[in-house]
Amino acid sequence: MQIRTNPDKARCELSGGGYKAVVETPATVTIPHAAAPVTVACSAPGFRRTVNSLNATSSGWIWGNSALIIATGGAAALGLAVDHALGSDWTYRPDVTVDLDVERKRQVLTHSRNGGSDLELEAR
Repeated sequence: MQIRTNPDKARCELSGGGYKAVVETPATVTIPHAAAPVTVACSAPGFRRTVNSLNATSSGWIWGNSALIIATGGAAALGLAVDHALGSDWTYRPDVTVDLDVERKRQVLTHSRNGGSDLELEAR
């Protein structure tokens, strides 16, 4: 799977089902099928941290094997078991792009009750 971010050079942490990886984008990763769902948390200087979730979807082979099992009266169940064991019955999208939002600082101005000096803060 190809992981991209906008902007490039973001740090992404992937985790799920015992799987963990940290990459700098753009990057190509191989994610185990059993890790689904996988959380992708990306961050870059000047941008807000963004979190997405990746889910594996069933491939067409699972339906093909199911049809063969019905057509052969269960004799093709071995094909379904092998595909499941190898993880070929589930797939991830070939690529994902995570758009990071610019971190905007807001100025917060406060006044003291006794007329003292003002305090200026930056909120993120």
